[in-house]
Amino acid sequence: MSNDSFEMPFLRLPRLPELNLPKFEEANPAKWAHERIVRSIIAFEEELEADQEIGARLVNFSAREPIHIDDVGYWGPDFVIFNGKNLDGNPVELIQHISQVNVLLVAIKVTTDKPNRIGFVLAKKLEGEKEEDDE
Repeated sequence: MSNDSFEMPFLRLPRLPELNLPKFEEANPAKWAHERIVRSIIAFEEELEADQEIGARLVNFSAREPIHIDDVGYWGPDFVIFNGKNLDGNPVELIQHISQVNVLLVAIKVTTDKPNRIGFVLAKKLEGEKEEDDE
């Protein structure tokens, strides 16, 4: 073996600024989803009649229970919301995570004098959102 000594070089690394990352509680997707569901429940209850109360059904779609869709919206980057009425005329609001959105569009009998055609209204809303995004 050689008697040559090797000296390890000294490396100077720059000091990085401290990262201001949000606390886990603030970035928790389940907490954010919970808050939006609670706010949706509060808003839904405000529209109920005196003889109604809020109910929920963990949704597993079947062809037996279509809804009359009045509006479709979204909240945040991950929830799609369907508002409408069930076949008994009671208001319904489906809050669906985008990873689980599957929609079966079906024809159902009109319950009023005229059919509620929402495609045109939704198209106008969509165009308005695109204009806001472009600004």
